Amino acid sequence: MSNKNQNSNILSDILSEITPEEQERTNKRMLLAARIDDVRRIKGWNKKAFAEIMGQQPSVITKWLSGTHNFTTDTLFELEEKLGINLIQVEKEGKTSEINLFFQLKGQEINEGIHNSGEDIQIYGDQFFISQTSMEC
Repeated sequence: MSNKNQNSNILSDILSEITPEEQERTNKRMLLAARIDDVRRIKGWNKKAFAEIMGQQPSVITKWLSGTHNFTTDTLFELEEKLGINLIQVEKEGKTSEINLFFQLKGQEINEGIHNSGEDIQIYGDQFFISQTSMEC
């Protein structure tokens, strides 16, 4: 058996052991990291500046943006505050807060569930940041 086939079999064996729940959590971590990184870029912060804003070392930011970090709720709340976005949705007394992003990149539109009322639009170059908060359920 060639080394390439042996490596492929090992990878297949490892991947077959991942449960759908574990894969979903991994997917969510990657999406969370991507959202944080997208907003960081929109705000024009390089990783060093973001680390300073967050009071962290650049190596911690790199870990956060890798998609493998398991954030505490306190860290997520601090990220929300510093980035000016909502990363998690918390419902209370019939109200919900959520974030909706709209990006226009290279002439293509990527729409992530934009609502048609109560929107706050901020423009950063050729990218738009749209949020909607505190809507009645």
